[in-house]
Amino acid sequence: MNAADRDPTALPTHTTAELYADAYESFFELARALSDDEWAAPVPCTPGWTVRDVLSHVAGVPDDVLAGRMDGAPGEAWTAAQVERNRNLSIAELLERWAAQAADFAAAIEAIGETRPPFDCHSHEHDVRHAIGRPGNHDTIIVETAGSFLADGFATPFVVTIELEDGRAIASGGAGAQSSDGVILRNVSTFDLFRSRLGRRTREQVRGFDWTGSEGDIDILIDGWFQFGPSEITIEE
Repeated sequence: MNAADRDPTALPTHTTAELYADAYESFFELARALSDDEWAAPVPCTPGWTVRDVLSHVAGVPDDVLAGRMDGAPGEAWTAAQVERNRNLSIAELLERWAAQAADFAAAIEAIGETRPPFDCHSHEHDVRHAIGRPGNHDTIIVETAGSFLADGFATPFVVTIELEDGRAIASGGAGAQSSDGVILRNVSTFDLFRSRLGRRTREQVRGFDWTGSEGDIDILIDGWFQFGPSEITIEE
């Protein structure tokens, strides 16, 4: 689903099940076009994993949830177990199982109010795209939803204003403070927000965005920018 025709003044309103269906279909379409060499390619955004290992994870999440294997979720041991358990399955078998489980999984996470899986799945699609040199698919409903959400909700002592490329300005933080005392990030895309806040940019890359404000306040904001820590390598997409 493309976001090109959206109303730029409004946030999208899609259910978690709809977002997961989009994420699954988008990743699946990419996966069907990969060569053997691309499946074996290392993925810099997920060190130690190949593209095939990423598939083992994203297809392993529905399998684990629907089977009730949730011990340690969503930690590293849980995801590593998915990679190991699925290692002996062929790519065709992984894709076939995922296709059979996707709709039930989407309904399950909708029912329990778990919102993370669509964004995790779509983030990993872009990890794969980066690994194999096929950037693109930046303008999706998932990127828009995540990017808009991640532009908001900063708990800083100063106002944080994120001015998006589409003209929207989203302000948060700084209860009782004047906006002139805050930090402004200008002309940023929802894609860069989505990728950077989920740890797919280095601290230096984020510091290089178009910031206005005191150096100290910008540093404080960037200290809390990355939900999973910054990338250790420069990621260009």
